Amino acid sequence: MEESDLSGCSRYLLRYHVLKKVGLIGLGNMGLPLAQRIIQAGFGLVAYNRTRAKADVLRGKAEVVGSQREVAEQADSIMIVVSDTAAVEDVLFSSQGMYERIAAGKTVINCTDTLPSASKKMMEKLKRKNINYLEVPLVGGPVQARTGELVALVSGERSRYEENLDVLKTFASRVFYIGPVPGAFFIKLAMNDMVATYAQSIAEGAVLVEKAGLDPSLFIQILNSTGFKTSFSEIKGMKMIKESVEPTLYLRHMLKDLNLVDQTAQELHVYMPVLQQVRGSYLGAYNMGYGDRDYSAIIKFIRDLNRTR
Repeated sequence: MEESDLSGCSRYLLRYHVLKKVGLIGLGNMGLPLAQRIIQAGFGLVAYNRTRAKADVLRGKAEVVGSQREVAEQADSIMIVVSDTAAVEDVLFSSQGMYERIAAGKTVINCTDTLPSASKKMMEKLKRKNINYLEVPLVGGPVQARTGELVALVSGERSRYEENLDVLKTFASRVFYIGPVPGAFFIKLAMNDMVATYAQSIAEGAVLVEKAGLDPSLFIQILNSTGFKTSFSEIKGMKMIKESVEPTLYLRHMLKDLNLVDQTAQELHVYMPVLQQVRGSYLGAYNMGYGDRDYSAIIKFIRDLNRTR
């Protein structure tokens, strides 16, 4: 469609879409497919990754720079997709961080699962320089990121959410505006708790059936024939009992998320007894060397426990 065929508002949006440059810091399992979706949608992208070799796949398609400060200087909106709260704080506020190089009026988009109280402090510090802040935790994994089927939860000023919605829709099929910071991270942590608990419950059920002398694949097959099935049980269930799941979320990262849930629960004075048991299991699995496996490797930990009894 030619620009002349559009209304005045649409012409503005088209020009903004063409000129808008998105920054992305962190090109890991999630960051790289997000970058590729943004490029495919026609946005300019300036990207940085601490391990520069991981950025090579984007050369010729995006501007790959040598520091996060260069991203801050060149991009209109800057997405952060790194490992944890401490890494986000380092990207923003360390001696080599972006804080001093982000111009007023730009927007930081934090897609890293972050302690809600820390996210609020980040927003407050950025606001002192009139830098906008959105927290945008993502529900789904690398597969959904590649296909544009993530679910995005957004907290921050509604006007900034609306300004960046076109970018978010390049990788998210559904976008929920939650309200003020840190609402989105509260909901994401509650979901992480549920996912970890569900994975452990499937592991325990499979091991119970196995110890009774039955085929655990029959348990998964029956589960997936009922209303209790989930995408997890359908996609990973059979592979889980064979301990052959390719990592989409490392077990160590799930443990990190459960620690965030626990810390948040303590700050809010919420008693979560099941969380404590599940977190203990993932900690045990991590201590047994399963941290770099998919979080569904919790079944191996449950099997190990039962083989020693």
